[in-house]
Amino acid sequence: MKIKWIVLSLFLVIFIFQSKNIVSFVATEYAVYKIKELDTNSDGFINKEEWPGLGFSLLDFNGDSIATDNELRAFIKEYSKEFSWQNSVNERFELPDQLKRGSFISDSMQIPVGYYIYIPDLYYQETQKNFRTVYYLHGGRPGNEARSVLISNFIHKLQENESLGSALYVFVNGGELSHYNSEELDSFGEDVFIQELIPHIDQTYRTVSNKSGRGLEGFSQGGRGATRYMFKYPELFGTVAAGGGSYMIEKLIQDNAGFEDDPRGAKSDVYYVGEGNDAWSLAKKHKESKKVTPKLLLWSGSEDPNLPSIEEYKNYLDKLNINYDFLIAEGVDHNPMLFYEKLGERLMFFHQGDRDNAD
Repeated sequence: MKIKWIVLSLFLVIFIFQSKNIVSFVATEYAVYKIKELDTNSDGFINKEEWPGLGFSLLDFNGDSIATDNELRAFIKEYSKEFSWQNSVNERFELPDQLKRGSFISDSMQIPVGYYIYIPDLYYQETQKNFRTVYYLHGGRPGNEARSVLISNFIHKLQENESLGSALYVFVNGGELSHYNSEELDSFGEDVFIQELIPHIDQTYRTVSNKSGRGLEGFSQGGRGATRYMFKYPELFGTVAAGGGSYMIEKLIQDNAGFEDDPRGAKSDVYYVGEGNDAWSLAKKHKESKKVTPKLLLWSGSEDPNLPSIEEYKNYLDKLNINYDFLIAEGVDHNPMLFYEKLGERLMFFHQGDRDNAD
């Protein structure tokens, strides 16, 4: 009888410790089951024509034009993680040794905040040299500093091209609301990035610590964030490359007095991000300030569902007489890795340095 209770107690302890995993497993399998309802031709897979969301290629890991159950599970697990200020990369990712994990203690929150940084070999060879820095803002909400690190594979390969020079690339954690401050969520991604991470990087690494050597890049929600930041903090960045952003949502924020009313999400996910804190209002306010505008590059795949809203935003910038370049990758959907595979060299060359506006 005693052994029986010991065994039962052991199973109970295991269940308690594993309950979160069990709930996660059930939730994942249910999500796969619901997604499979999109399988209109009943072949057991999801193809691009059946997928209604952004970036089918994000599901199709092996590029065979179909998403299997295992690929769906991997996608769901990657994009449904609970928010944390410190995250590690997925073990299945193959990444260059030059990508390092870093963290600092946030003065405002008194907790560790994580980031990843790509440090080129030349950084250790030319020890008297300061290096340009490009900050990369992830997409998704919530995202994290590990969300976009696969891009470092392309960065590493492309930096072998001497004409591109060498730069540090910092992958940012944008907070629970991804690149916004939110009192509702007690998460201040914008402040942590602008007021804490950038100074930490400049103090910890040999950087060109002014706008002439500091670039900003982002995709999707990160592309929207990059656009807002360049107009709010033009003194910080010399180059800004904003990709794949839904400027339709930015317009909704403007029209709804600071509330993000995303028609693609649940109404419970509507947050207040600040009246006037949108890419449309900030561009106009910046133009009226007559401050120097960072060099801007808008980029998108030709198959990205957000492309129409990017075109609309381009027209708005034209009316404001704000200069920009535009780069489009043919055949690419809402996927920054595929964009980098095709035109990453052009993005990296853009960040060569804002020598014209050097402080």
